[in-house]
Amino acid sequence: MKRNIYIFIAMILLFTSSCEKSLEELNLNPTRLTSVDLRLMLPEIQSQAMYNEGNGGSRAIGIIMQQFLGIDAQQIDYNNYILGEDLMNNYWSTGLYSGVLRSCDVMIKQAVEEGASFYEGVGKIIMANQFGIATSYFGDIPFSDALKGTESLKPAYDAQQSVYAGVLTMLDEGIAALGGATGYGGGDIIYGGDAALWIKTAKGLKARFLIHQAKKNPGNFAAALSELSGSYTSSEEESKFTFGTAETQNYSLAKFGIERPSTLGFHPQFAAMLDGDPRAALYFKESDGTLFYYDPTFPFSRNDATVPMLSYAEVKFMEAEATVAGGGDASAALKAAIVSNMNLVGVDPAEGAAYADGVIAGGVDAETILTEAYKAYYGYNFSTTWANYRRTGVPNITPSSDGVNGFNPSGVVPRRFLYVEGETQTNSDNVAAARASQNGGLLDVNVWAFE
Repeated sequence: MKRNIYIFIAMILLFTSSCEKSLEELNLNPTRLTSVDLRLMLPEIQSQAMYNEGNGGSRAIGIIMQQFLGIDAQQIDYNNYILGEDLMNNYWSTGLYSGVLRSCDVMIKQAVEEGASFYEGVGKIIMANQFGIATSYFGDIPFSDALKGTESLKPAYDAQQSVYAGVLTMLDEGIAALGGATGYGGGDIIYGGDAALWIKTAKGLKARFLIHQAKKNPGNFAAALSELSGSYTSSEEESKFTFGTAETQNYSLAKFGIERPSTLGFHPQFAAMLDGDPRAALYFKESDGTLFYYDPTFPFSRNDATVPMLSYAEVKFMEAEATVAGGGDASAALKAAIVSNMNLVGVDPAEGAAYADGVIAGGVDAETILTEAYKAYYGYNFSTTWANYRRTGVPNITPSSDGVNGFNPSGVVPRRFLYVEGETQTNSDNVAAARASQNGGLLDVNVWAFE
């Protein structure tokens, strides 16, 4: 009798265990991956990060900085600084927090678990750069409380100075992880697994975000020079990404030109600045009296555009500005910056060198350097162009005469983007606190670094 009872109990336990296991198995979706190889994560991260360089925010910056001119649809509103909370919705969500930042976070955590420090280091460098660009756009943003998923559905906003400090720390962590890089198994579209070049990129990015804060701390120029001494030594080392020829793989400026033809033009003032510049023929064209930025053969509106995350030209422009700030001669650095950009866009080397010599012959000061950077960053580095303008006022831009509206009451050239409606609707208390700490956070209010 006891034997029968034990058998009965054993059968119940076996049945219960089998049912639990079956239920667990039934809850698994066989078509959905539960983990992804690091070598498959990295290309998606790099692609999204570089696609962000020409997204809607970058086009709006191009209009604000009078390189583009809106000629139809919402681009006309952008001419007059009607830049609402909807403008950066896609960038904030799918491009940034739920896009490249989330993907970086997943890759970094998995890389730490697997002991693959190469992917950890590269992930931190890309993440830091994306956070640095985002804080230059908005000021205070979610940083320390971001990317926690259900643990923090309404993340608090960090002060911009804290975000920049965190960005520099994250870049240092990326450099440290790559110092003894392990576990590379493929997927690096930019450098093919070369950790040393990623370290050079990180040092250049440190200089970028130090200079962002140079108005608050002029000593940052010297610190930036120190970082730049370990960055690129030639254009062959820059972190370039080449897009595909298909419309599903193309650069965002190309995609916009194809999908929204004749809505975005080239600003006449910028065209005038480029008079005699060999890049003019590669930046815009004229049709029936209107200037257009888009042509499938232009370097930054072709499908398979090559776009640097950090260019050798930017490294040398930063070196030139920091050298002048310290009282030094920046002629050689400025010439190298101009020539490198000419090479990037496909200008004949002799023409590029002759143009650079002409610029230098007129004398090298901060205004000359920043004006040339304004021309050189067109098409791929709009965020730095806007950051440079807001901290220095170069180049001199006349605000739109119709630029006074509820978002921009003083009518100045916009100083920031508004927080996006997705955040104002779902994280309203933290957005309100961030606005309150930044004098209302309207378009005409400087972010902390550029006050």
